[in-house]
Amino acid sequence: MDVEYPASTSAGDLPPPGPVRSLVAEVLAALSYGERRGAQRARESVALAPDGRARNEQKGVADRETQNYRLIAARLGEFDADELTERFEQYFDAFFDHTEPSNWFEAQAFHYIGDALVSDFADVLVPLLDPVSGEVVRRALGDREMQEQFALDELTGAMERDPEAMERIREYAQRIVGEAFTQTSRALGATEGLRSLLGGEEAGKRFVLSLLDRHRQRLDRLGIDPVETD
Repeated sequence: MDVEYPASTSAGDLPPPGPVRSLVAEVLAALSYGERRGAQRARESVALAPDGRARNEQKGVADRETQNYRLIAARLGEFDADELTERFEQYFDAFFDHTEPSNWFEAQAFHYIGDALVSDFADVLVPLLDPVSGEVVRRALGDREMQEQFALDELTGAMERDPEAMERIREYAQRIVGEAFTQTSRALGATEGLRSLLGGEEAGKRFVLSLLDRHRQRLDRLGIDPVETD
């Protein structure tokens, strides 16, 4: 697989063999499978685009997500730990299967909310990883402002044209966030890597709550009520 690494990193430079290396490999495996499903979702959403302009923009999103997946998968391959992705398939599959968009504005709500949660995830993870893996994750999962802004513009336009769309977006956001936090909590409970890197079970719970706080701020930008989770 030919992948161009970020300028500040190079292939190799693995953590020394031991617990830390195993934990980082586990985290990369989770992110690799999640990005694989994310790229698939972005490609499928091209068919929902209402016009050529939106279709081209969505194709660009799909291409970037595919590159992101390849970047993380390449780094995971250097750990020789591709088989670890199997541990996380059930959680990501459940999330994506239960949040499939039925129209264009739901597809953009998925990007605006779901992709933003991924970026928040990266903010927390990057300092916890070795320098090369951290930079790979930052490049792959962060810097999504343009993608987020496009989704926000599409959602804002939909609500201006149809005030009833606000409630449908809110309901779909509820589904995305509910599934995201349910599956994240299950993954944290069933696997050691991320939980250990975060500092234990209580730190993992604080991490989930911090993601929810950021999510509420984004809903405020849309002008819709914050989503509550149990």
